[in-house]
Amino acid sequence: MFKPHHTALLKWYATSGRTDLPIRHLKGENAPYEVYVSEIMSQQTQIGVVLDKFYPPFLKAMPTLKDLAQAKLEQVLLLWQGLGYYARAKNLHKSAKICCELHGGELPNDYNALRALPGVGDYTANAILCFGYKQAVGVVDANVARVLLRLFGIDPKSPNLAKLLQVKALEFLNQENPFDHNQALIDLGALVCTPANPACLLCPLQQACKGKHNLTRFSVAKKPPSTPITKHYGVCVQEGFLYLTCAKKGLYAHLHQFPLLKEQEHINLPLLAQVRHSYTKYRLSAKIYQATLADLDPTNLVKIPLQDFKHTPKSSLSLKIMHTLPILNL
Repeated sequence: MFKPHHTALLKWYATSGRTDLPIRHLKGENAPYEVYVSEIMSQQTQIGVVLDKFYPPFLKAMPTLKDLAQAKLEQVLLLWQGLGYYARAKNLHKSAKICCELHGGELPNDYNALRALPGVGDYTANAILCFGYKQAVGVVDANVARVLLRLFGIDPKSPNLAKLLQVKALEFLNQENPFDHNQALIDLGALVCTPANPACLLCPLQQACKGKHNLTRFSVAKKPPSTPITKHYGVCVQEGFLYLTCAKKGLYAHLHQFPLLKEQEHINLPLLAQVRHSYTKYRLSAKIYQATLADLDPTNLVKIPLQDFKHTPKSSLSLKIMHTLPILNL
């Protein structure tokens, strides 16, 4: 039933897909781990940035799952520095330890066992199974979901949409070449079947697409715009020590951050810099001031030798602030 569409999709992939990406050519017993790392890193981050700056040094430092499990969390966070969404790194580290305890130091090749690992959702589990273990499973990320919605004319408000899309992905799966099929669908969504202004005339599936004449109806609604907020931070250096905050629990646990000022409204301190930073729901304007210890919010306050700051795990916002201030780039 779908064979002509499979043929057209793979032909398009061979000439227009991102077949040169190194993660498309992983082989051997370590492939599932390498796929796992790449998939977790590319959540919320463009794959080009991942492959250019973060993926190679991470695998060089921790080439196997056992190496990751044996590493200190501080080392993992330092390698992750700049990627943001640090819960991903913490879950990666936890999962490696669990795999060493329960699965002989290897990622399981079973969907339910993979889903039981911290931070591994439906997409990541199936990506490991298909791209790492070469199993014939449907892989549905945001790009593939968009293609399937339009291809099959699925209402994005359908109940149990995620399960429905997974069923359709398996129904449409090319059993003879599931690896290239899934990679092709990912690229088709990223390069052709885009959220806005899709290039339908270039799509190898255009003749079969039920949603091409009503893209708005068969597309997920845009997320609401993020909310702008402003916060004021202090840089305090005294006697060779830099004062930071470091929580032991919560989203930013084990990550060092510049402390907020006690006073957030009436500030009469020297302004050193201003940086912008984006979160899922917020657009932050961070203003950084030269401060004394008395100006800082004391919550989770710690001090470290100034010369150690560069090698201290820090949040992405703190990394941005560091790059704006020469005194912190020792």
